[in-house]
Amino acid sequence: WLKLLSARKRPLVGAAPPAKRPAARAIAMGNACCSPGPEDAEVNGTAAGAQVANMAQQDNVMLRNASPVAAQAAPPPAAETSTGATGGLTFDLTVTDLEQAEQLAYGSVFAGFGPSTAGYVPVDSQALIQYVAANTCLPYTDVDMALLKVAQNNDEMALKLENFVTVMRENAIQEGVVLERFLGLSDNGEAIQSSECRSGLLMLKEELGASAAAVGENRWELVFDSVMANADATVKMDAWTDYCQKVARIARVTQAARL
Repeated sequence: WLKLLSARKRPLVGAAPPAKRPAARAIAMGNACCSPGPEDAEVNGTAAGAQVANMAQQDNVMLRNASPVAAQAAPPPAAETSTGATGGLTFDLTVTDLEQAEQLAYGSVFAGFGPSTAGYVPVDSQALIQYVAANTCLPYTDVDMALLKVAQNNDEMALKLENFVTVMRENAIQEGVVLERFLGLSDNGEAIQSSECRSGLLMLKEELGASAAAVGENRWELVFDSVMANADATVKMDAWTDYCQKVARIARVTQAARL
């Protein structure tokens, strides 16, 4: 029995140690669980594709909702179109240089009639006729004759800018009104006092309507000071007529240019 026991306790020579099968099996199982197989790759690829598509869709939605102004460069600011700013035209310029103010103001108006490349507007232009009738002392029925008169020397029966300015300048106020007011102020029909002249010019506002309102109460004194800058102690009819016409022209330009 002792020999038999001793033989069982001795290991067999050349025998391999027992393999740790449970541990190896666990590793194999772990690798099989964690490593993606063909099915896993297909599923993962589908999920990744769906995620990319979802992100692209969100980007498209953001682009569609974006403001068009942000998507393109903002246009430059519009140029100033008010005739009051044309060529530096101001009320002070109108008072100090009336002829230049008329060129600027009525030049802008004339351009709105759509002149030809040669700079002509037909005398039968309704826009032209209506403007002259509304902004001069001419009755509507007399506008045609006034336009034909200044256009008769042109090659065409049409107006150029200088013709239009002439019509507006010469018809700022009726001559009959000017004469009537002078005779009402004069004792002898030949002259009036300078102070009476100033008061008479102030009364002309009644004849100018909307043009007088465009000047405003606070600026009339400046107009009278400029118009009568070289007035004598007594004012004769020709000087009175000149003053009245200038006052009316200033008021007309002020209204036309919205000064």
